[in-house]
Amino acid sequence: MAAEHISIGDACMFAHGSYISDADWHGIYDRSEPVGNTKPVVLKDNVWIGDSAIVCKGVTIGENSIIGAGAVVTKDVPPNSIFAGNPAKLVKTLDEKKDSISRKDFFKDPKKLAADFDALDKYSLNKNTFFGWIQSIFWPDNTH
Repeated sequence: MAAEHISIGDACMFAHGSYISDADWHGIYDRSEPVGNTKPVVLKDNVWIGDSAIVCKGVTIGENSIIGAGAVVTKDVPPNSIFAGNPAKLVKTLDEKKDSISRKDFFKDPKKLAADFDALDKYSLNKNTFFGWIQSIFWPDNTH
């Protein structure tokens, strides 16, 4: 919800229902004021905004940071941090080299990624057989 300016860096992720706004959307006293006060929001590279989290006007979220589900962010978040809660507070500081991989890094070699997923499927499904599938239809195992 940008009235004036929201900046989103590379490789950011947004979960369902996350909300970012640079404005109040009406004045505090004069609710007929169309936008109210605005302040830019800046999300640096590789930021992850969790499910139903709210990022308020004037906030900058540093590189490689994570905002937990349902958090309400009212103040700046430093790089390599996990913030959660209402109001959002520091939960953990991340080791940039150990804890950080960006979506950009993850998808940089799509052929290798596809091969990795194929290998994972083969490993996970290696005990599946056609006979086992037929057996599961006619004689399902309800013990699981």
